[in-house]
Amino acid sequence: MKHYNKMARQAGMTLIELTVVLLVLIGLAGLLMPYVGGFVTKTHDSTGASNLSAVNRAIMQYEASYQQFPDRLDSLTNATDGVYTKLMGPKCLAPVQLSVAQAGAFGMAGLDSIMQMDSATTDATFAATNGTELPVSMMTAAADQPFVATLTHLMGCNAAAGPSMAISNTNLKGVITRKPDVDMFDYVVFGVGSDSSLVGKTIATAPVHFAQQGAMGPKSKYNRFGVVFEVPNATVLAQGGYCAGSLDTLGASADVAAITEALCADPDADGSLTALEEAGVWTESAAARAKFAGSIMLMPMIEGQEAALQNHYDKAAEG
Repeated sequence: MKHYNKMARQAGMTLIELTVVLLVLIGLAGLLMPYVGGFVTKTHDSTGASNLSAVNRAIMQYEASYQQFPDRLDSLTNATDGVYTKLMGPKCLAPVQLSVAQAGAFGMAGLDSIMQMDSATTDATFAATNGTELPVSMMTAAADQPFVATLTHLMGCNAAAGPSMAISNTNLKGVITRKPDVDMFDYVVFGVGSDSSLVGKTIATAPVHFAQQGAMGPKSKYNRFGVVFEVPNATVLAQGGYCAGSLDTLGASADVAAITEALCADPDADGSLTALEEAGVWTESAAARAKFAGSIMLMPMIEGQEAALQNHYDKAAEG
């Protein structure tokens, strides 16, 4: 019996041994914590880049399949507050009303209606809209409401003051996929929510990007992806349109040339075709079709696919 009791007492760990083990585990946890944080960041960047690519493909596949862009995208604006207040960077966008010609440009692209946001929602991502489907044709200066959202800044958009990257051709490179021209186009932004006609046709579900901070999670902030459309601005429309087409033969690097009398106007003023039109390298339109310019992550720093991929590879290189 005495032998049994002695063996039973020796089977457990002493307090000193247990303390040593706990100290070792705490030390290991301290070493691993920085790597866990880095892993979360890398996962965010890689998932965001992948989803941006998926949204781009889904939009382009939808256009190719149905000869139009999807309806019922999230407006990112509401009837009372202008820009949806639960965006991570609401100051990146400005609420505007379209001109009749700009609304017509979306109509030509088949984007006929969008969903109005609900700023009073308790679920900023998965219940972001109030269920009201609004025709784009209403969103003109001739109507009191509603508005659409245009992209105005790319960085520091969530702060009243601080760093801010305004929209310019240089700053937009890598954010949208089309070559930017802020002198000729407005860049209108919508969200890809679960109401979109895109869902169930060319994409299984409306994706979300995962915030790195709890305060920016899907309950309190809008974690959907955005899509940018290029539409002729008031200056272009006031001058009757713009020249579009393949201008490579003229040494132009873009598919859109600046408005000039030499390019857009009839040089003979007799109703005949211009030299460029006769050559079959351009077309003119007063209400040109809106064009898909790329998908973005709607964060305090607006990010497109190229920037997201760059962040992912930079983090991977850091180890």
